[in-house]
Amino acid sequence: MSTTNTQTHYGSVAKSFHWLTALLIFTVIPLGVIAHNMSLEIIAGNTASEYVARTALLFSLHKTVGICIFFVALARIAWALSQPKPKALNGDNWLETMAAQTMHWLLYGSLVLVPLTGWIHHAATSGFAPIFWPFGQTLPFVPESEAVADAFAGLHMTFERVMVFAFLLHLAGALKHVIIDRDKTLARMLPGTPELSALPRQIKSKLPIVAALGVWAIALAIGTSHGLY
Repeated sequence: MSTTNTQTHYGSVAKSFHWLTALLIFTVIPLGVIAHNMSLEIIAGNTASEYVARTALLFSLHKTVGICIFFVALARIAWALSQPKPKALNGDNWLETMAAQTMHWLLYGSLVLVPLTGWIHHAATSGFAPIFWPFGQTLPFVPESEAVADAFAGLHMTFERVMVFAFLLHLAGALKHVIIDRDKTLARMLPGTPELSALPRQIKSKLPIVAALGVWAIALAIGTSHGLY
């Protein structure tokens, strides 16, 4: 199996990025949900030292995995830009092509924006749940400020929901290819090089990028308003 992409197949590097990203997402979301729920218990009055320490540990793990996602996403995007994108097996289906490409743009954006806003929120806050790495807890040009922390907490929460929405739709699309279409879309992302029939004419449009930008604009407005209260 080649390390690089072709017009018909993904290379081993792209596949590795894909499954590493999926593993990190499946890890970071439960960590964040559990830690958040535990923090609500602390706010409600459960201030036992062991419980607070466990909550801080889960938040630290959540943040550390989030930072991993950020840098993996940057590397993945850089690699994708350097490679040809394999043609879609149903590239002549306008609706599915537009939906799939929109979800991909949303996913790529969220893999950068969700951890970045969380990182800025962390840098603007002090004294709780450090990131497990040796490079410090602050960021250049990010002041320690409750207002900044609140603003980016709102953005992080909203962008996170966009990521989950796009991820679930991406997963649903993959299952459709396996169960209903019975094609080799998912097989192309697994080890090996599956044989393919002739690929259809591909539909090209800038609509998915515009649609994704529209979603991000709405998410930005919602996230900003959340951070103001």
